[in-house]
Amino acid sequence: MSIYTVYRACIWLPVLVPAAVIALAKALDLRLSDGIVGEVLGYSLLYGGIPYAVLAAWASWWIGGRPESSIRRLMLRAPLLMVAVFVPTALVVGLVVGAAEPFAGVALLGAAVIIPLGYAYVGLAVLLRRSLGPRAPVVHRL
Repeated sequence: MSIYTVYRACIWLPVLVPAAVIALAKALDLRLSDGIVGEVLGYSLLYGGIPYAVLAAWASWWIGGRPESSIRRLMLRAPLLMVAVFVPTALVVGLVVGAAEPFAGVALLGAAVIIPLGYAYVGLAVLLRRSLGPRAPVVHRL
């Protein structure tokens, strides 16, 4: 598997993992509110799914042909980029629907959740890259 394929798959983990959790909960007739992990993942998809999908589509396009070091730098910045996309989106939605205060709360809570959850996905991506991607060539220094 090429590094580009691995990274492109990893980019979509924040959509795929919550969708799989929701599908599994539905298949097993479980409520997501029965556990904090399922609830956080479910709400992450509900509130952040569309802004993240836009960011993920851009990142999927952007990584093509880039050196892996550049892709890794983007990966490490991705949770911060998601906050930069999510917070203004939530605030604009709040203004449009005439509920600025509740959506300001959603923006703040979302930012507080996006950072640790985003870096959990970054950690998972690092593990998947190491296990699924091609090995880096060994460089011998004299």
